[in-house]
Amino acid sequence: MVHKQKLPPAPEEALSVPMRHLNVRETDRLLAYTNALLRGSASNDAAREETLLAIADLVHAATHDALTGLPTRGVLINSLERELLRDAAAAPGQVAILFIDLDNFKLVNDSLGHHSGDALLREVTRRIGNCAEEGDVVSRFGGDEFVMLRPSAHDGSEEALAARVLAAMTEPITIAGREVVTSVSIGVATCLPGAQSAEKLLSDADTALYAAKSRGRNRIERFNDELHQRAARRLRIESDLRVALRDGQLHVHYQPQVNLLTGQIVGVEALARWHHPEHGAISPVEFIPVAEDSRLIHELGRQVLQAACRQLASWMAAAPGCLLSMTVNVSPRQLDTPDFITDLRRILEQTGIRPASLCLELTESALMDPDTDIVAMLEQVHRMGVYVAIDDFGTKHSSLARLRDLPVEVLKIDRSFIDGLTLEPGDTAIVSSILSLAFAMGKHVIAEGVERVEQAVALRSMGCRVAQGYLLSAPVEPALILPMLERQLWQPPLDWGVRSATISPDTRTRRAHHSFIDEFLDHIGAPMWVKAGGAP
Repeated sequence: MVHKQKLPPAPEEALSVPMRHLNVRETDRLLAYTNALLRGSASNDAAREETLLAIADLVHAATHDALTGLPTRGVLINSLERELLRDAAAAPGQVAILFIDLDNFKLVNDSLGHHSGDALLREVTRRIGNCAEEGDVVSRFGGDEFVMLRPSAHDGSEEALAARVLAAMTEPITIAGREVVTSVSIGVATCLPGAQSAEKLLSDADTALYAAKSRGRNRIERFNDELHQRAARRLRIESDLRVALRDGQLHVHYQPQVNLLTGQIVGVEALARWHHPEHGAISPVEFIPVAEDSRLIHELGRQVLQAACRQLASWMAAAPGCLLSMTVNVSPRQLDTPDFITDLRRILEQTGIRPASLCLELTESALMDPDTDIVAMLEQVHRMGVYVAIDDFGTKHSSLARLRDLPVEVLKIDRSFIDGLTLEPGDTAIVSSILSLAFAMGKHVIAEGVERVEQAVALRSMGCRVAQGYLLSAPVEPALILPMLERQLWQPPLDWGVRSATISPDTRTRRAHHSFIDEFLDHIGAPMWVKAGGAP
């Protein structure tokens, strides 16, 4: 049994009536049937028993999920409210809630079909139920979310329970003849009886669940004051961001992309900026994830794309003959809807810029997902003549075969490799290898995060023509770009030579995915000692 706590007592006459699983779609039929039986049950004992059986079925259908057989959200909340009202002195222990969410459930649904998704939910239900103890309540809260109530948690028993649930998901699940490995993220919250409402305790557990998913998934997070403050700030940012998008508070700065041979600007990257009327500048690192999660990224991205294209048209009109490209970051969520292509086409027509002067930039993880529909959308972008770039290249598990098939023309070398350029032999070898492969595949390359002269000189000597970073220019307001077009932003010292690569004492953790690096270096035939970071 998964639900190991009894429901509130039924009427005495119904205690002997067996409970049967019932599809919720049969509810209307049974209601009509019950009404008919009740009219004739007063003088007929057999009809009366049949009526009670029908009512029992209706109660079960109303209080249990048809797919998993678990108690519904309402049953769980009623049980939770009852536990929070109990006498803490008479029944000691904390009331604990575990909020459980399947990781990447949509991927199973989309790739194997809804029947396989249902089978996965039933198996997950069985495994969670096997972890429950007497008195625990397990409920399907909706979709791929489950909630466990432990009425009386002692000595961290709720965390031990969460750990058992996490461990129960490690074994592969066979669905439709295929092995599926799934995982869950769990948020845990506790309180003493009478300390807070059911709604607040569930909200705290949900906040902890969000932290678990944002910190990598397949983990447990416990609610605490820090999470509460972070959630409150996030909620405030979301609310204020809606106002900012409505009132036009966001603006765009542009970071120059410089040709390392000539020192001239060849392009810019559009970067959203938000100056809050009360709190001042809010970092994109803070408000972009909020926009992603709240679906505000659609409007934010549309505004940035439109502003960037209008600005490029303005620069072209002021400096005829100047060839300048515009790079705009695009979220995978923006590509979820066909409206993106419609908006892009409309913006190009309204501004009159050449499609080839616009480059849409997506993160590597979004482009390398084999089950995404993004590629089909980007094919339409490609056919329009707009360029596509991979941002943070090499930081995730890239597939070279997939890279070959993607409609991508530009690779942006991640700053994590540029940081160690000329200091760490491994980074120098990787940057050189990425450049070699990009040239062989006919792709353009932009190096990100160039902050030291020796990095720029090394990139130039390797054949990398375009770079951006604070050595060349910080992101600036639109008015500052035109004067920059008339001068060199950078040129190497006349007597500067590329220093020999030496091993750095820097112990920073590299963000590049080792599987990608090994595959990459194998592809170009690099010696094993380069991959290991040592000498032959």
